[in-house]
Amino acid sequence: MTVLAIENFYQEGSRVTVTAVVDEMRLLYRSTRFDPEEWAPALCQTSFELDPEEPIPLDEDGFCAYLDHLDPQWQLVDTSDE
Repeated sequence: MTVLAIENFYQEGSRVTVTAVVDEMRLLYRSTRFDPEEWAPALCQTSFELDPEEPIPLDEDGFCAYLDHLDPQWQLVDTSDE
Protein backbone atom coordinates (compact mmCIF):
# COMPACT_ATOMS: atom_id res chain seq x y z
CA MET A 1 0.00 0.00 0.00
CA THR A 2 1.16 3.52 -0.72
CA VAL A 3 0.56 6.28 1.83
CA LEU A 4 -0.61 9.37 -0.04
CA ALA A 5 -1.12 11.88 2.80
CA ILE A 6 -0.95 12.05 6.59
CA GLU A 7 -4.15 13.26 8.25
CA ASN A 8 -3.18 12.85 11.93
CA PHE A 9 -0.23 11.65 13.98
CA TYR A 10 -0.31 10.87 17.70
CA GLN A 11 2.56 9.57 19.83
CA GLU A 12 2.38 8.32 23.39
CA GLY A 13 5.75 7.04 24.56
CA SER A 14 6.98 4.63 21.91
CA ARG A 15 3.44 3.94 20.59
CA VAL A 16 2.41 5.84 17.45
CA THR A 17 -1.05 6.09 15.89
CA VAL A 18 -1.34 7.44 12.36
CA THR A 19 -4.40 8.35 10.32
CA ALA A 20 -3.62 8.64 6.62
CA VAL A 21 -5.00 8.39 3.11
CA VAL A 22 -3.74 5.07 1.74
CA ASP A 23 -3.95 4.05 -1.92
CA GLU A 24 -5.87 0.95 -3.04
CA MET A 25 -7.71 0.33 0.24
CA ARG A 26 -11.36 0.74 -0.79
CA LEU A 27 -12.97 -1.54 -3.35
CA LEU A 28 -14.80 0.54 -5.96
CA TYR A 29 -15.86 -2.16 -8.39
CA ARG A 30 -15.78 -5.92 -8.19
CA SER A 31 -14.20 -7.78 -11.07
CA THR A 32 -16.40 -8.84 -13.92
CA ARG A 33 -15.91 -11.23 -16.70
CA PHE A 34 -14.38 -8.42 -18.74
CA ASP A 35 -12.77 -6.08 -16.20
CA PRO A 36 -10.55 -6.49 -13.12
CA GLU A 37 -11.59 -5.17 -9.73
CA GLU A 38 -10.86 -1.50 -9.12
CA TRP A 39 -9.54 -0.05 -5.86
CA ALA A 40 -9.37 3.55 -4.60
CA PRO A 41 -7.63 5.49 -1.82
CA ALA A 42 -9.29 5.56 1.59
CA LEU A 43 -8.83 7.04 5.04
CA CYS A 44 -7.09 4.45 7.25
CA GLN A 45 -5.51 4.17 10.68
CA THR A 46 -2.66 2.12 12.11
CA SER A 47 -0.70 1.89 15.35
CA PHE A 48 2.80 0.59 15.90
CA GLU A 49 5.76 0.68 18.28
CA LEU A 50 8.64 2.94 17.34
CA ASP A 51 12.08 1.47 16.90
CA PRO A 52 14.27 3.67 19.15
CA GLU A 53 17.24 3.09 16.82
CA GLU A 54 15.45 4.35 13.70
CA PRO A 55 14.78 8.09 13.31
CA ILE A 56 11.39 9.22 12.02
CA PRO A 57 11.37 11.69 9.11
CA LEU A 58 9.81 15.01 10.08
CA ASP A 59 8.49 16.02 6.64
CA GLU A 60 5.26 14.53 5.27
CA ASP A 61 6.78 12.98 2.13
CA GLY A 62 9.56 11.37 4.15
CA PHE A 63 7.09 10.07 6.76
CA CYS A 64 4.84 8.63 4.02
CA ALA A 65 7.88 6.81 2.57
CA TYR A 66 8.81 5.61 6.09
CA LEU A 67 5.30 4.15 6.53
CA ASP A 68 5.45 2.54 3.07
CA HIS A 69 8.70 0.82 4.09
CA LEU A 70 7.28 -0.17 7.49
CA ASP A 71 4.19 -1.69 5.81
CA PRO A 72 1.89 -1.63 8.88
CA GLN A 73 -1.56 -3.21 9.02
CA TRP A 74 -3.94 -0.44 7.94
CA GLN A 75 -7.58 -0.45 9.05
CA LEU A 76 -10.28 1.48 7.20
CA VAL A 77 -11.73 4.43 9.11
CA ASP A 78 -15.53 4.54 9.07
CA THR A 79 -16.42 7.86 7.45
CA SER A 80 -20.10 7.08 6.86
CA ASP A 81 -21.26 9.75 9.37
CA GLU A 82 -19.33 12.55 7.67
